[in-house]
Amino acid sequence: MLSTIKKSTRDLFDAKILSIWIGSLLASGLVLWGLFTLLKSTLSGYILSFASHIPFIPAHWIEVASESILGIFIFYQFWIVVALIVVGILADKIVDRINQKYYKLPKNGFGTTAGSIMTSLKANLKYLVLLMLFGILYFIPGVNVVVQVMLSMVLIKDPIYYDATAFYTSKEEFKKIRKVHKNEFRLITLLSALLLLIPFIGVAAYILQLIIFTHFSLSKLKQTSS
Repeated sequence: MLSTIKKSTRDLFDAKILSIWIGSLLASGLVLWGLFTLLKSTLSGYILSFASHIPFIPAHWIEVASESILGIFIFYQFWIVVALIVVGILADKIVDRINQKYYKLPKNGFGTTAGSIMTSLKANLKYLVLLMLFGILYFIPGVNVVVQVMLSMVLIKDPIYYDATAFYTSKEEFKKIRKVHKNEFRLITLLSALLLLIPFIGVAAYILQLIIFTHFSLSKLKQTSS
Protein backbone atom coordinates (compact mmCIF):
# COMPACT_ATOMS: atom_id res chain seq x y z
CA MET A 1 0.00 0.00 0.00
CA LEU A 2 2.80 2.41 0.89
CA SER A 3 4.56 1.71 -2.41
CA THR A 4 1.31 2.42 -4.27
CA ILE A 5 0.95 5.80 -2.55
CA LYS A 6 4.58 6.73 -3.32
CA LYS A 7 4.17 5.68 -6.95
CA SER A 8 0.89 7.59 -7.22
CA THR A 9 2.45 10.74 -5.79
CA ARG A 10 5.20 10.61 -8.41
CA ASP A 11 2.61 10.03 -11.15
CA LEU A 12 0.77 13.17 -10.07
CA PHE A 13 3.64 15.17 -11.58
CA ASP A 14 3.82 13.26 -14.83
CA ALA A 15 3.80 15.92 -17.58
CA LYS A 16 0.59 14.71 -19.26
CA ILE A 17 -1.29 14.18 -15.99
CA LEU A 18 -0.07 17.50 -14.61
CA SER A 19 -1.49 19.40 -17.60
CA ILE A 20 -4.87 17.69 -17.19
CA TRP A 21 -5.34 18.32 -13.49
CA ILE A 22 -4.13 21.91 -13.48
CA GLY A 23 -6.36 22.71 -16.46
CA SER A 24 -9.36 21.09 -14.74
CA LEU A 25 -8.82 23.00 -11.51
CA LEU A 26 -8.41 26.35 -13.24
CA ALA A 27 -11.47 25.84 -15.45
CA SER A 28 -13.75 24.74 -12.61
CA GLY A 29 -12.45 27.49 -10.31
CA LEU A 30 -13.05 30.24 -12.88
CA VAL A 31 -16.57 29.00 -13.67
CA LEU A 32 -17.50 28.88 -9.99
CA TRP A 33 -15.96 32.28 -9.30
CA GLY A 34 -18.14 33.73 -12.05
CA LEU A 35 -21.27 32.06 -10.69
CA PHE A 36 -20.55 33.15 -7.12
CA THR A 37 -19.97 36.72 -8.30
CA LEU A 38 -23.31 36.78 -10.15
CA LEU A 39 -25.16 35.27 -7.19
CA LYS A 40 -23.30 37.22 -4.50
CA SER A 41 -26.33 38.91 -2.92
CA THR A 42 -28.39 35.72 -2.78
CA LEU A 43 -25.53 33.69 -1.34
CA SER A 44 -24.75 36.41 1.19
CA GLY A 45 -28.28 36.24 2.57
CA TYR A 46 -28.15 32.46 2.77
CA ILE A 47 -24.77 32.48 4.52
CA LEU A 48 -25.86 35.00 7.15
CA SER A 49 -29.07 33.04 7.77
CA PHE A 50 -27.09 29.80 8.13
CA ALA A 51 -24.51 31.43 10.43
CA SER A 52 -27.20 32.79 12.75
CA HIS A 53 -28.15 29.20 13.64
CA ILE A 54 -24.62 28.12 14.59
CA PRO A 55 -24.44 27.55 18.36
CA PHE A 56 -21.72 28.91 20.64
CA ILE A 57 -20.86 31.86 18.36
CA PRO A 58 -21.69 35.39 19.61
CA ALA A 59 -23.81 37.60 17.39
CA HIS A 60 -21.18 40.33 16.95
CA TRP A 61 -18.69 37.78 15.59
CA ILE A 62 -21.30 36.61 13.07
CA GLU A 63 -21.84 40.15 11.86
CA VAL A 64 -18.13 40.77 11.33
CA ALA A 65 -16.68 37.53 10.00
CA SER A 66 -19.26 34.87 9.14
CA GLU A 67 -19.95 36.00 5.58
CA SER A 68 -16.30 35.80 4.53
CA ILE A 69 -15.43 32.60 6.38
CA LEU A 70 -18.53 30.65 5.41
CA GLY A 71 -18.38 32.05 1.90
CA ILE A 72 -14.86 30.66 1.46
CA PHE A 73 -15.96 27.34 2.97
CA ILE A 74 -18.96 27.00 0.65
CA PHE A 75 -16.91 28.03 -2.40
CA TYR A 76 -14.24 25.46 -1.54
CA GLN A 77 -16.79 22.65 -1.12
CA PHE A 78 -18.47 23.46 -4.43
CA TRP A 79 -15.07 23.74 -6.13
CA ILE A 80 -14.30 20.18 -5.02
CA VAL A 81 -17.65 18.95 -6.36
CA VAL A 82 -17.30 20.69 -9.76
CA ALA A 83 -13.66 19.65 -10.11
CA LEU A 84 -14.64 16.02 -9.57
CA ILE A 85 -17.17 16.25 -12.40
CA VAL A 86 -14.58 17.80 -14.72
CA VAL A 87 -11.99 15.20 -13.79
CA GLY A 88 -14.59 12.48 -14.33
CA ILE A 89 -14.94 13.61 -17.94
CA LEU A 90 -11.16 13.51 -18.45
CA ALA A 91 -10.43 10.54 -16.18
CA ASP A 92 -9.96 8.02 -18.97
CA LYS A 93 -6.94 9.99 -20.24
CA ILE A 94 -5.29 9.81 -16.81
CA VAL A 95 -6.08 6.11 -16.45
CA ASP A 96 -4.75 5.48 -19.97
CA ARG A 97 -1.50 7.19 -19.03
CA ILE A 98 -1.06 5.03 -15.90
CA ASN A 99 -1.84 1.88 -17.89
CA GLN A 100 0.62 2.89 -20.60
CA LYS A 101 3.42 3.39 -18.07
CA TYR A 102 2.91 0.31 -15.90
CA TYR A 103 0.38 -2.32 -16.95
CA LYS A 104 -0.07 -2.43 -20.76
CA LEU A 105 -3.60 -3.88 -20.48
CA PRO A 106 -6.06 -3.82 -23.41
CA LYS A 107 -8.77 -1.18 -23.15
CA ASN A 108 -11.90 -3.22 -23.74
CA GLY A 109 -14.04 -2.48 -20.69
CA PHE A 110 -17.73 -1.64 -20.41
CA GLY A 111 -17.20 1.92 -19.15
CA THR A 112 -18.41 5.01 -21.02
CA THR A 113 -18.06 8.76 -20.53
CA ALA A 114 -21.82 8.97 -19.94
CA GLY A 115 -21.57 6.27 -17.28
CA SER A 116 -18.73 8.14 -15.60
CA ILE A 117 -20.72 11.39 -15.53
CA MET A 118 -23.86 9.69 -14.20
CA THR A 119 -21.94 7.88 -11.47
CA SER A 120 -20.28 11.15 -10.46
CA LEU A 121 -23.56 13.09 -10.45
CA LYS A 122 -25.25 10.45 -8.27
CA ALA A 123 -22.41 10.56 -5.76
CA ASN A 124 -22.40 14.36 -5.77
CA LEU A 125 -26.14 14.45 -5.15
CA LYS A 126 -25.78 12.12 -2.15
CA TYR A 127 -22.90 14.25 -0.88
CA LEU A 128 -24.77 17.56 -1.19
CA VAL A 129 -27.88 16.17 0.52
CA LEU A 130 -25.79 14.81 3.40
CA LEU A 131 -23.84 18.08 3.57
CA MET A 132 -27.06 20.07 3.96
CA LEU A 133 -28.32 17.65 6.62
CA PHE A 134 -25.13 17.40 8.66
CA GLY A 135 -23.24 20.59 7.68
CA ILE A 136 -23.91 22.13 11.09
CA LEU A 137 -21.70 19.40 12.62
CA TYR A 138 -18.69 20.90 10.84
CA PHE A 139 -18.59 23.54 13.59
CA ILE A 140 -18.26 21.04 16.45
CA PRO A 141 -14.56 20.31 17.13
CA GLY A 142 -13.66 16.64 16.73
CA VAL A 143 -17.01 15.68 15.26
CA ASN A 144 -16.31 17.82 12.19
CA VAL A 145 -13.32 15.66 11.22
CA VAL A 146 -15.36 12.45 11.38
CA VAL A 147 -18.19 14.01 9.37
CA GLN A 148 -15.77 15.37 6.74
CA VAL A 149 -14.13 11.97 6.25
CA MET A 150 -17.43 10.08 6.07
CA LEU A 151 -18.94 12.52 3.55
CA SER A 152 -15.75 12.45 1.50
CA MET A 153 -15.89 8.64 1.32
CA VAL A 154 -19.44 8.86 0.02
CA LEU A 155 -18.35 11.41 -2.57
CA ILE A 156 -15.32 9.62 -3.98
CA LYS A 157 -15.67 5.85 -3.71
CA ASP A 158 -18.12 5.07 -6.53
CA PRO A 159 -17.16 7.64 -9.20
CA ILE A 160 -13.39 7.28 -8.79
CA TYR A 161 -13.56 3.48 -8.74
CA TYR A 162 -15.68 3.59 -11.90
CA ASP A 163 -13.27 5.96 -13.65
CA ALA A 164 -10.23 3.93 -12.62
CA THR A 165 -11.66 0.52 -13.48
CA ALA A 166 -14.65 0.41 -15.82
CA PHE A 167 -12.79 1.23 -19.06
CA TYR A 168 -10.56 -1.84 -18.65
CA THR A 169 -12.86 -4.46 -17.13
CA SER A 170 -16.07 -6.28 -17.86
CA LYS A 171 -18.99 -5.71 -15.49
CA GLU A 172 -18.22 -9.03 -13.81
CA GLU A 173 -14.55 -8.13 -13.28
CA PHE A 174 -15.58 -4.67 -12.07
CA LYS A 175 -17.74 -6.17 -9.32
CA LYS A 176 -15.32 -8.97 -8.52
CA ILE A 177 -12.27 -6.77 -7.89
CA ARG A 178 -14.20 -4.63 -5.41
CA LYS A 179 -15.76 -7.65 -3.70
CA VAL A 180 -12.68 -9.88 -3.44
CA HIS A 181 -10.43 -7.03 -2.28
CA LYS A 182 -13.08 -5.21 -0.23
CA ASN A 183 -10.85 -4.56 2.79
CA GLU A 184 -8.10 -3.02 0.67
CA PHE A 185 -10.76 -1.06 -1.22
CA ARG A 186 -12.11 0.38 2.02
CA LEU A 187 -8.60 1.27 3.14
CA ILE A 188 -7.69 3.18 -0.03
CA THR A 189 -11.09 4.92 0.12
CA LEU A 190 -10.39 6.01 3.70
CA LEU A 191 -6.85 7.13 2.88
CA SER A 192 -8.14 9.02 -0.16
CA ALA A 193 -10.77 10.74 1.99
CA LEU A 194 -8.13 11.74 4.54
CA LEU A 195 -6.26 13.59 1.79
CA LEU A 196 -9.11 16.09 1.73
CA LEU A 197 -8.28 17.11 5.29
CA ILE A 198 -4.98 18.63 4.13
CA PRO A 199 -5.54 22.40 3.67
CA PHE A 200 -5.54 23.68 0.08
CA ILE A 201 -4.82 20.26 -1.42
CA GLY A 202 -8.39 19.00 -1.42
CA VAL A 203 -9.18 19.77 -5.06
CA ALA A 204 -5.86 18.43 -6.40
CA ALA A 205 -6.29 15.40 -4.16
CA TYR A 206 -8.98 14.04 -6.47
CA ILE A 207 -6.39 13.46 -9.18
CA LEU A 208 -4.14 11.68 -6.70
CA GLN A 209 -7.11 9.61 -5.53
CA LEU A 210 -7.86 8.62 -9.11
CA ILE A 211 -4.24 7.54 -9.62
CA ILE A 212 -4.28 5.51 -6.39
CA PHE A 213 -7.52 3.78 -7.37
CA THR A 214 -6.13 3.13 -10.86
CA HIS A 215 -3.04 1.40 -9.49
CA PHE A 216 -5.28 -0.63 -7.16
CA SER A 217 -7.67 -1.76 -9.90
CA LEU A 218 -5.27 -2.32 -12.78
CA SER A 219 -2.74 -4.18 -10.62
CA LYS A 220 -5.49 -6.55 -9.49
CA LEU A 221 -6.70 -6.97 -13.07
CA LYS A 222 -3.12 -7.63 -14.21
CA GLN A 223 -2.77 -10.37 -11.60
CA THR A 224 -5.94 -12.15 -12.69
CA SER A 225 -5.11 -11.92 -16.41
CA SER A 226 -1.51 -13.11 -16.13
